Amino acid sequence: MAFIFVAHDTPEPSLYGAMAAILAAQKNLPLAHLPVSWDTAHYPDACQHVVGEGQLVTSGLLWAERLILQSAGKVMKLEELLKTYGTGDMVIPLGPTQIIQFTQMARQVRENAFDYELITVERENQGYVFRRHGLTGEAAGYWWRDRYGRWINHDTPSQTPTSLRIALVGVQSEQCTTYPATLAALGDAADALSVSLDIVYAAPQVLEDHLHEVMENVDGILLPGGSAMCNVAGQICAAHYALNRNIPVLGLCLGMQTMTTAIVQNMMGSAKASLAEADPDADIKTFVPLTDMPAFPVHRLGDHRMHSRPGSRLHDILGDEFIVRYNHRFHLAPELKPDLENHGLLISGTDATGKIADGIEFTRHPFYLGVQGHPELSSLPVKPHPLLIAFLQAASAQHG
Repeated sequence: MAFIFVAHDTPEPSLYGAMAAILAAQKNLPLAHLPVSWDTAHYPDACQHVVGEGQLVTSGLLWAERLILQSAGKVMKLEELLKTYGTGDMVIPLGPTQIIQFTQMARQVRENAFDYELITVERENQGYVFRRHGLTGEAAGYWWRDRYGRWINHDTPSQTPTSLRIALVGVQSEQCTTYPATLAALGDAADALSVSLDIVYAAPQVLEDHLHEVMENVDGILLPGGSAMCNVAGQICAAHYALNRNIPVLGLCLGMQTMTTAIVQNMMGSAKASLAEADPDADIKTFVPLTDMPAFPVHRLGDHRMHSRPGSRLHDILGDEFIVRYNHRFHLAPELKPDLENHGLLISGTDATGKIADGIEFTRHPFYLGVQGHPELSSLPVKPHPLLIAFLQAASAQHG
């Protein structure tokens, strides 16, 4: 058995494990990953990729699932790996903090009678290559990221003439270097529909003062998830903009919460409604902690089944049941549900108990749909997620 360590000395969480996953896919080997730390003050969503088993890991491990087509698995300490795995080889990515500790790690591997190999990832032109003992590994090739952040080693076909202007409500650097899943999933859906996307990165903090300038002539708005509560006000502004102009909008996790909050604000005639997580002192708390949910007392993580409401748009897209990956600690306040339904907000998806709102849509809008989960984490180039497909189809109809 040999441990093939792939060291990529980069501060970008979205790069962690990417080249290691490419190597594992080429060699048909499993990939395992060790504890790693990131500058979360600079990269707040560095560890927001959710594995189906229910654990938050580095966001760059998305590429393991997309390239190897299996779960990235949970974090394991080196001691666990030495005890768990048998005689087969495995690939292990190393981030900056792990590279510093590599001498100690190598000694530990040797002491357990295992072999190891160290491969480094280095920047070359606009892409990356593997090097062993300072020499470029030709077999693994030269890899770079396409316009949607997806890893490729060949030129892609020229863009199609049909182009949609899609506002992704987030800072470009965060979507590209920290949490790459949303952009990649948009690219998957665009390829499937043979359309090109003109991505407008709408920084949430900018939207509060420059909403109309940033959103001018967009065909659709995507409100992504994320852990930074400073983005909430800007997302709510974008949701209001979509409501007022009948622009198709899709909300993912936090995005569903903010677009629902925009409906509550309209219904109540008050801008003082907000997420409890973002504003604990809000007069009207739209999303509250999961403390009253016996199945998920604090944090809902991993793959769970969502049930769609017959007759809803969500049901038309996903069918009766659909496995969705979740990462949330808050849910729609139960006391708001009856008034919201009367106002036209359909709770179109729930958990198995029927108590957690997993999907919402506004019946007075052409396409105003949100889900509490993360469909972007289940998208593949060969199998784009149906929700992203439906969103871009609605944007195409808006484009005319």
